[in-house]
Amino acid sequence: MPKAESGRATQVIGLLRAHLRTLSGLLLLGMLALATLMGVRWFTDPYRFPLGVVEVNGDFRYLQKAQLQAAVAPLATGGFFTVDVVAIRAAAEALPWVHKASVQRIWPETVRVQIEEQLPVAHWHGQGFLNRFGEAFFPQDTQPDIELPWLDGPDGQEQKVLEQYRQASATLAALGLQLQRLQVDGRRAWELQLTGGITLKLGRMQPWQRLERFVHAWPSVFAGRVAELQTVDLRYSNGFSVVWDQAAAAGDSGNKG
Repeated sequence: MPKAESGRATQVIGLLRAHLRTLSGLLLLGMLALATLMGVRWFTDPYRFPLGVVEVNGDFRYLQKAQLQAAVAPLATGGFFTVDVVAIRAAAEALPWVHKASVQRIWPETVRVQIEEQLPVAHWHGQGFLNRFGEAFFPQDTQPDIELPWLDGPDGQEQKVLEQYRQASATLAALGLQLQRLQVDGRRAWELQLTGGITLKLGRMQPWQRLERFVHAWPSVFAGRVAELQTVDLRYSNGFSVVWDQAAAAGDSGNKG
């Protein structure tokens, strides 16, 4: 056979082998893809691995466990591999008394919902609460009987108001006084109310320096007359005005006489 024809035959054989290898590779990939698809369908068949248990855990003080179960139960459907854990977590966290939720699959038939309940540290706006991070939440039942301070202020200022409450509360506690209410109005004027009804008006300008003025004056001006004290207006540059309960003062004078 001439060399030219032999060379062409060799090239043809080489091309055929290359095509066969390519075809074999494609067939193998196709088989693997088909096997993967069948495997996915097998595992995701809800009738093959049905959910049997929805487990709800957490320390519940305010949240009703039945309410949580009612919120997540409609979403805990399908099979072990198909249940939408993201949707379950979102439904749990949509409840006002839930701060955070985590959802896990536990083989072979359980979905576990772990709840971190909101921990209220103050009433807010008279309609909701602040948690320890200064985040507001508004449950339908505000439970006003919970013994917490009452805070109020502009929306978006929750963290600042809570921080200032903590600082002012610590300052007044050193005098044996308890801060019960703290309010910031739309003009950013601050007002405090202590247990017993004593009101401190701090105003807008340097409110915490004005509170320090009250603290310094406490031993000599107020300490012996707590029962008579009603309002201290500290919205002055160098002093303050005081409203006394005249009836209490007269009663004290009569007792002394």
